[in-house]
Amino acid sequence: TNNSGYTPRELNQKLARMGLNVPEEHFYTSALATAAFLKEQAAGCSAFVIGEAGLLNALYDVGITMNDVNPDYVVVGEGRSYSLDTLTKATNLVLKGAKLIGANSDVSGPIENGIAPACRALVAPIEMATGTQAYFCGKPNPLMMRDIPIMINLLIHHLYHQKKQ
Repeated sequence: TNNSGYTPRELNQKLARMGLNVPEEHFYTSALATAAFLKEQAAGCSAFVIGEAGLLNALYDVGITMNDVNPDYVVVGEGRSYSLDTLTKATNLVLKGAKLIGANSDVSGPIENGIAPACRALVAPIEMATGTQAYFCGKPNPLMMRDIPIMINLLIHHLYHQKKQ
């Protein structure tokens, strides 16, 4: 999924409530793609993050430190905690040299009563205020698609060896 807000566990539980059993390791989100990208670019880097549990957990799991003073990156995903103060903080951190990363380039996403601004819409004010263009990690970025075959091969390998036991 391109939504960076959910963890694989939350997606697993959501589908389980619908009667579908999909293991957590079968989910690949834009949050996981963003974490993989940052780990590959600058392992052990720091980030100021605007986003939900899916993005925060993915970054934490690959060793990225949260930093709101002098981060290497400002990372934006879907978020309900988006405020003018957060936007101002992110803008000034980018102006001080932090690189701007978006989890995905979706402008909007569905909610129960219509649509809500998604990651691209939340990044746009920072881009406009700083004159900096964000790098987006989720679909349609080939980076996300590159990692999926690797995950499928690992899953096949795991299932094959599990069946042999």
